[in-house]
Order: sequence, then structure tokens, then C-alpha cells
Amino acid sequence: MESILKADIFFFITSIFVAIIAIVTIIAGIYFILVVRNFYRISRIMRGYAESADTNLRELGEQVRNSKLFVFLFGKEKVKKEPEKYSKKVI
Repeated sequence: MESILKADIFFFITSIFVAIIAIVTIIAGIYFILVVRNFYRISRIMRGYAESADTNLRELGEQVRNSKLFVFLFGKEKVKKEPEKYSKKVI
């Protein structure tokens, strides 16, 4: 009889512990999902800023290359000729 009582106490304590671990795991999972969503939102905002900065820097570069002082100092931009990949001369 005494062993059955000890077994019941053991299973009762184990059940409570498993329930507590499950609740803590669920709460940690919810917080993890919230943190990941927050990082996703931040990355979208940062991507927008990076694209905007890229556009602005390209426009600024074009303005500098087309400025009179730049052209005076470095000359006009040379047009690069693309080399012929497969030049077959027919004789």
C-alpha cells in the first residue's frame, strides 16, 4: 500500500512538472515568434532605406560626373567598346 501511495505522489509531481514545462515552452515560443516578426519588420524598413540611399547616391554620382569641374579635371566619360566575342573574318 505504501508503494502505491509513493507511486501516486511521484506521478502527481511529474504531471505538474510536465504541465509547467509545457506552459513555459509555449510562452517562450510566443515570445520567439514576436521577436522574429519584429526583426522582419525592421529588415523591411532597413531595405527601404538602403534602396532609397542607393538611388540617391547614383543620382549624386551622375550629377558629379556631369558637372563642369569634373569634366574639366578628368575629361569626358569615354564610351567603352564591347570586344567582339566571336570574331570570324570571312575572306
